[in-house]
Amino acid sequence: MAFAVVDFETTGLLPSYHHRVVEIGVTHVDDDGTVTGHWETLINPERDLGPQQIHGIRAADILDAPVFGDIVGEFTELLAGRVFAAHNATFDLRFLQAEFARAGYALAPETPSVCTMSLGASFGLGASSSLSHACAAHSIEHGLAHSAGSDSHAAAQLLARFRRTSLTWSGWDSYWEQTANAGRAYAFPVARRTGVITKRRAEASMALPSFLERISTEAVSEAVDGSTAQYIALLDRCLLDGLISVSEGHQLAAVATELGLNRAAVGAIHRDYYVELERRAWADGVLTDAEKADLRAVGELLELDDTDIAAAVDEVAPTADADVATEAFAMRHGALIVLTGDMARERSAWEADLRERGFVPHPTVTKKVALVVAADPDSLSGKAKKARDYGIPIVGEDWLIRFLSESPLEM
Repeated sequence: MAFAVVDFETTGLLPSYHHRVVEIGVTHVDDDGTVTGHWETLINPERDLGPQQIHGIRAADILDAPVFGDIVGEFTELLAGRVFAAHNATFDLRFLQAEFARAGYALAPETPSVCTMSLGASFGLGASSSLSHACAAHSIEHGLAHSAGSDSHAAAQLLARFRRTSLTWSGWDSYWEQTANAGRAYAFPVARRTGVITKRRAEASMALPSFLERISTEAVSEAVDGSTAQYIALLDRCLLDGLISVSEGHQLAAVATELGLNRAAVGAIHRDYYVELERRAWADGVLTDAEKADLRAVGELLELDDTDIAAAVDEVAPTADADVATEAFAMRHGALIVLTGDMARERSAWEADLRERGFVPHPTVTKKVALVVAADPDSLSGKAKKARDYGIPIVGEDWLIRFLSESPLEM
C-alpha cells in the first residue's frame, strides 16, 4: 500500500465561491512508512490570492507559475495507484474535484482517502487537531506552516507514525487493508503532460531580472511619434505609490519595446523624468527629509547612478525645463476609487474614510475610475486586470494610508 499525501493552499475555503488552489504539495509514503518522494509547485489561480497573510504567497510569486491545467497530467501521475491522504482530507478533496472539473477531467465520486486529522482521535489527539498541534504532540518537525510542500511532508510523517504505531493494534490490519484495496481500485483520469515547468515557493524568492534588463539594448522597431511622452505617462502611473510592482515592470518593458525604445533611450528618459521629480519636490522652495527619502527610493527603482541620486538630494534646486515637465497625478474631488482584494483593514472602513474626504468608492472598474487600491499591487483580480487594460493606476494599501493622512476632511 502506498500513499500520496497532498496539501493545497487556496484563495479561500469554498470552491463553490470560486476559490482556487494556489499551491500544491505531494509527498509519497510507502507501506512501511518510508517517505520516498516529494513534489510541489505554486499555481496561478487566475484571480486574486485571498488571505495572503495566511499562506504568504504574493501575486508576484505566481505571475509566471503554471495554471492547474498545465500540471494536471504530472499531478495525476503522482496520485495514480496510491491512496489519497491529507490532513483534513474533506477540504482537500473538495478542491481536488473542483480543479479537475475546471481542467476538463471528471473524477469519480467518493475518492478513497485517509485523513490524518480524523485518525488523530485514535492516537491521543482531538478529532479536529490542527496539523501543527498534531506534529508537536508527536515530535515531528513541521517546517513552514501553510506552505503546501511543508504541510504535505509533515502530514506524511504523521501518517507514517500512525501506520507504524497501529501495526500491533487489534482491528487496524483490516482498516489498512480495506483502505489499500479501495485505493488500488480507484482510477484517476489519464491526463496529458504539457511540459510546462513547475515553480516551487523557494524559487519565488529568487531575484528576478529588473524591467530594464528585459528591454533590448537594440530597438526592435523605429521609435514612434510621442514615444517618450507615452512611456512617461505609464511610468508616472506606475510610480504613484513609490513602487514598481512586478506587473508594472512587465508593462513598462512591453510598452518600451512596442514604442521602439531601446535600453539606452529608456535610461535617458528615466534620468530626465527623475530631474522632473526633483523639480516637483522643490516646488514649495524646500526639500524635506521625507522628499529626499522618496527621491532616493525612486532613483533606485529607476536604476540610476549613485551620482544622479546624490545630485537630486543635495541642497541645490534644479533649473526649470519646460521640455521635460509632466503633469503630476492628482486626485480630484469626487474621483471614483475602486478597492480590491483581502485588505488588512475592513473595506467598509476604507470606504468611509474616502467618503469623508470627498472621494467616491466604486464597486466596479470602468474608464471613469481614477484609481484602484489593491491588497497586492500585482493582483490578478478581475478589477486589477481591467484597470491595467484601461491604464488606471493600481496602488497598495500603504499608499492609501499615506494619501488619506494628507487629505483634509470635508467640512
